[in-house]
Amino acid sequence: RAPGWQMAAWRVFAVAAVLAAAMCASEAASVVDHHTVKMHTAFIKAGVDDDYSHWSVAFERADRDGDGKISVGEVGSVFSEHYNHYHAEKPRGEATEAHFVQDAADFTAMVGQLGWGKDTVMTEEEFMKQMHDYVELKRKERGDLYKIA
Repeated sequence: RAPGWQMAAWRVFAVAAVLAAAMCASEAASVVDHHTVKMHTAFIKAGVDDDYSHWSVAFERADRDGDGKISVGEVGSVFSEHYNHYHAEKPRGEATEAHFVQDAADFTAMVGQLGWGKDTVMTEEEFMKQMHDYVELKRKERGDLYKIA
């Protein structure tokens, strides 16, 4: 049988390990910003409802020159325009592109695998196809998070 001080040391170690694991889990969970969750769940809901009209409005607003195209580097603008349009009836404070920096970076990295860069221009149809792929990729990564939200 181990001396009392060794048992106490093991208990302290076990408690510290449990606390460290809990902190890591809570930090991982907090990485997904609520703007991101709302954007992704809104996209999933649009699929269920078969109504992407609010995404069309957001794309049109992000298309500053009105040519029907945006660059990959402008997706953050679509995301913030969507958030503000989608939540206009129940205002939560206006979102800016800064709220979607991680989403824009992740989207850009995903389409980068297709050989697209930040200056690659896409139509709304191309954007929507990539959004379907992007949200599905994130849904696989995040598991049941979107079911809870």
